[in-house]
Amino acid sequence: MEEIYIALFDIALFIFIAEVFKTQFRKINLPDLVSEIIAGMVIGPYAIGKLINNILGFQLITLDQYVLFISEFAVILVIFASGLEHGLSPLKEAGVLGFMGATFGALLPFFAGYFLYANSFGSNSALFLGVSIGATSLAAVAYLIEGIHTKGVKFLVSASAVDDIVDLILLSVVLILISHSTVTITTISLRIVSLIIIWLVILFVSVTIIPRIVNRLDEAYIEEFPILVLFGLTLFMVYLGYSPIISAFVAGVAISNSLKIKRIREIITVLLSIFGPIFFVTIGAEIDLLSIDLNVLLLTLELTAIATILKMLGVMPFAYLYIRDIKRALIMALGMVPRGETGLVVATIGLSLNALDQHEFESIIFMSILTTIIGAIIVKRYSHQL
Repeated sequence: MEEIYIALFDIALFIFIAEVFKTQFRKINLPDLVSEIIAGMVIGPYAIGKLINNILGFQLITLDQYVLFISEFAVILVIFASGLEHGLSPLKEAGVLGFMGATFGALLPFFAGYFLYANSFGSNSALFLGVSIGATSLAAVAYLIEGIHTKGVKFLVSASAVDDIVDLILLSVVLILISHSTVTITTISLRIVSLIIIWLVILFVSVTIIPRIVNRLDEAYIEEFPILVLFGLTLFMVYLGYSPIISAFVAGVAISNSLKIKRIREIITVLLSIFGPIFFVTIGAEIDLLSIDLNVLLLTLELTAIATILKMLGVMPFAYLYIRDIKRALIMALGMVPRGETGLVVATIGLSLNALDQHEFESIIFMSILTTIIGAIIVKRYSHQL
């Protein structure tokens, strides 16, 4: 029982410290997302939190299951809010170009990572390194572009949403390759096609049916029903093998077509203002800077360079065809650089399967943080040109 109250204290502390850091760093125009990550790194159990724990003689600052639960809740809210805010229009307007940008932006880093590291680290490690540097964080992108409604942002939303599907497909293929001694093209093709078709069917059904239900709903239930839809759809899609990030975006897009969207946005905005920072603070709190040695640092910098340059090369041509402005296309492509939670998830799976060693795992973690900070600073600085 005591653990619950410690976790509640930690959550409240993280929210407060995040606000303190954001308030101070806004004076030098640093993005809120970066401030929250830094706040986590400072107060987390590997930094000041460790000192506090040692002084007190017990674990006060922790990342236990309760804190991580709220962190997961927060990231789902962030994506849901983005779907509510932007709706289906980005997917429609960016269309094929957004799809192609997401696909090539994921595949180029993936293949580069695999072929560069297959000989030195082995095939299994190289596959996970490739997936980790190919994945864009929809949560980070959604958080960064909140409140911005430009043509470039529509491309970013569309490409980031599709990128999550591409990343899921890549990860699924990698897991098949690692877990099966004999793999056929047919097996992989069926997995890819099934993931795409099921996602499209769920998206179509959700966008068609959910708004109609919401429109007919009594006002007394308007605060509770969207949350039920969000987590009901999340449970269903996670059961089918999809990321909760994907389901949250689908739920947001579906409800955005409702006539009662204004009231629903107000409710989610309040929840987001309280819980939103927790996710990125938690990411920062998971970082142990003392674990960085020269090998980890060098691999981190290599992965960050590959992830940034090849994501830009994969996305930029299609961003340019969409926006017809080379500078804006470059900013849009760099806006896809953050790896955020997606890189963390891939690294954790790879470590659990013994496909990655601790050195490779830590490098992916630090790369995910570094690319997120780079992308956040660029989007913040040039958001008016998106």
